[in-house]
Amino acid sequence: RLIRFDSNRGITRAKGAGLSAATGDIMFSMDCDTRVSPDWLAQNLPFLDDPAIGLVGGALVYKSGNDLVSRYLAVFGDNHNRHHVGAVDFIPGNAFLLRRQTWEEIGGFSAYAQTNCQDPYLCNQLKSKGYTLFSNARAKACQLRRISRTTMCKRVWKWCHKPIKEQAAQADDVVTYLFGTLVAPMLDRCHDAAEMEEPLFHYLELLYLAHSVMDTLDHLERVGKAAVDLRIGFLSGLAALFNGSRAIWAVFKADMASLGHVVFNTSSGNDTSWDEFFLFSGMFRQGGLLSWLDRTGVKMLMEDDSGVDYHFSSYAYADFSVDIQE
Repeated sequence: RLIRFDSNRGITRAKGAGLSAATGDIMFSMDCDTRVSPDWLAQNLPFLDDPAIGLVGGALVYKSGNDLVSRYLAVFGDNHNRHHVGAVDFIPGNAFLLRRQTWEEIGGFSAYAQTNCQDPYLCNQLKSKGYTLFSNARAKACQLRRISRTTMCKRVWKWCHKPIKEQAAQADDVVTYLFGTLVAPMLDRCHDAAEMEEPLFHYLELLYLAHSVMDTLDHLERVGKAAVDLRIGFLSGLAALFNGSRAIWAVFKADMASLGHVVFNTSSGNDTSWDEFFLFSGMFRQGGLLSWLDRTGVKMLMEDDSGVDYHFSSYAYADFSVDIQE
């Protein structure tokens, strides 16, 4: 049975309408970009015999191709519950089982207005009612959607931007907070990328870092928690990082423009606020990464863009507005 809206109303409303229209006692939900193993249902159905279990899922891996973003997400993406059998805190919305009675008990998605991230809402609602979320790693699923690098940045940031902005607004030192929250884990991933000999992963890391910092600063300015000088200081450090690498800097600025940010060469004078934040610059420049990106990486990024047929993703149109209550 096909249910079609007159206009695109987002994943939450589409999935909610489908689940609410189901009449069976047990409901299986699978996203259009997901494929499950032939024995997925046989592996997972028996767990719903336990009335304490409210939601059942399996292992999920990103397996969409050999383009840059697909390779990156296969390592660092939302590959959930890959080896776990038992209770978990979260089950991704790509593929899951639940009882219709349980769905009706929690009111479905009726109280959730966002177009994305409805699976954390579902999991939290079930846990608040005392239900167990059960994941069975023997049941395999893979995600196939191919997305661009800018959509990937929006997708990952959508999951975590709200708490980061809320905490940044309360931080005594915003720059130090952003370093610990964004740069420190980035450097761990960069170490792994170097060991895997994936230099373009570093470009994705820099792009995501710049997007998340700029969006956070945008928010802090809107709520009166930061002055525009803080943004100028960050842009100065960013320009200094890419100094002398004109080709990759041009691609980076174009990608940032696609993400909604105006990036330009600037100098913050004697301002040292961001000096420690950009201490990683030496690693990128002295190790030859920026030179390699300028000489070779740009061509590889352009080849990816011209040779990959990216799929539609609602995350490309994600909204990052946050209301902070005083």
